[in-house]
Amino acid sequence: MASTLIQLSDLISSSVATIDGRCKALSRTYPDLNNPDNNPEDESVVNDSEIVEAISIALAATSQLIANIRMPTRSILDTSLAHLLSAALGVVTASATAEIIREAGPQGCHVEDIACRNGMDPMKIARVLRPLATQHIFREVSPDVFAHNRISTLIDTGKSSQEVLAAPEDKFHGAAGYAALIGLNTDETFKAAAYIEDVVVVAHKEQEADEFNTPLNRAFGTHVDLFSWYERPENRIRFRRFGMAMDASRRVSPQGWLMRGFKWSLLADGALIVDVGGGIGSVSLDIANANPHLRFLIQDKAAVTEEGKEHWDTKLPGAFAAGRVAFQVHDFFGPQPVKDASVFLLRGICHNWTDSYALTILKHLREAAQSTTKLVVIERIVPFVCGEDTKYEHIPGAVPSTTSPEPLLVNRGVMGPYLADLQIMALCSGCERTLPHYVKLFSEAGWEIEEVFRVVNSLDHIVAKPV
Repeated sequence: MASTLIQLSDLISSSVATIDGRCKALSRTYPDLNNPDNNPEDESVVNDSEIVEAISIALAATSQLIANIRMPTRSILDTSLAHLLSAALGVVTASATAEIIREAGPQGCHVEDIACRNGMDPMKIARVLRPLATQHIFREVSPDVFAHNRISTLIDTGKSSQEVLAAPEDKFHGAAGYAALIGLNTDETFKAAAYIEDVVVVAHKEQEADEFNTPLNRAFGTHVDLFSWYERPENRIRFRRFGMAMDASRRVSPQGWLMRGFKWSLLADGALIVDVGGGIGSVSLDIANANPHLRFLIQDKAAVTEEGKEHWDTKLPGAFAAGRVAFQVHDFFGPQPVKDASVFLLRGICHNWTDSYALTILKHLREAAQSTTKLVVIERIVPFVCGEDTKYEHIPGAVPSTTSPEPLLVNRGVMGPYLADLQIMALCSGCERTLPHYVKLFSEAGWEIEEVFRVVNSLDHIVAKPV
């Protein structure tokens, strides 16, 4: 029998051969890491279903091979210092460095020139860019000269560096890349994460008694929930950035991911989707673009709904006049005023709250639901590393049908759900939940899960009906 190392090596080789063969069949070239301006048609190959599967296996085998062959001391020490890469990325995002490098052109930009534009210390710029370049984020094309690559260009807002530096509050609005999402991760999430240990290593009852004893509360000296904290005047930039980050997060998912879950197209003409806590309505906007026969009501706090109206006017002009969309100020901890919804949509809401708070939200929706109303919750289902419990096989889609070839982990080493869970732990009292956790939570609120859609490289869809 082949050794584990040979098995993993063979999986990498065969997966890469599959990717290369499929690219040739599609008359495409796989995007070049060192080219920030790859052909959009070549970039699209990464969403081809056959290539997606081969990438998944190749990445799982590669990370497992590294874990097998690297010295354990190197693995554990590098992991303990990984937060420093996040800090470096935060510096780059906050300083218009990505925009300055883009404006310099493909030949790159010397750190002295970057410093002249953003006022930083050139040596410190080099010190944060060099470890990122070692992780293949940016390239050091000659001593102290840095250029973009396929990865680093995602930090770039697409705006002029002068505009970004002059108006940091507006830098994320309409940004082309993922700067808002990176900013959220490397600012409040990063700072709060430093206090996870302080909060977790306490008696369970002590933690349970105080909903606002979160890492973020400790990091910033507050005692309110995350969203009330965002609304404080000193968090004006963070508040705006959060809305843009949520919009950017949907673009991280593969194109058309929303249509791979719940079948929106099968809803009747004029069916009303109530997007509860929908922010600026980014998810509803995607559904609306693909399903012109549906109506949408997006509920959130007043400040968010105003931004949402502007967003829809820009992205889907005429939707308000046609009666396709409306916004409503609503607190989802209070009774749900809409009684004729075809679908209550919750995208990324339950995970922000403990079970007791999530139950309040779900029970209010249950009380307002008709017998035909569906509840669609779009969140991550945290997989067990050892595989899902087969006792839920009676729920369509609950137990993934795909398997992982030996000797890969069942979850293929995908860290997204677990990192998202730790992020939620840092920011608020909620959590990402396993399927059994969701089943229990929904049941207590009067909902029964009737179908699950596992969406590869994206959020899962949980569809429930009133009990």
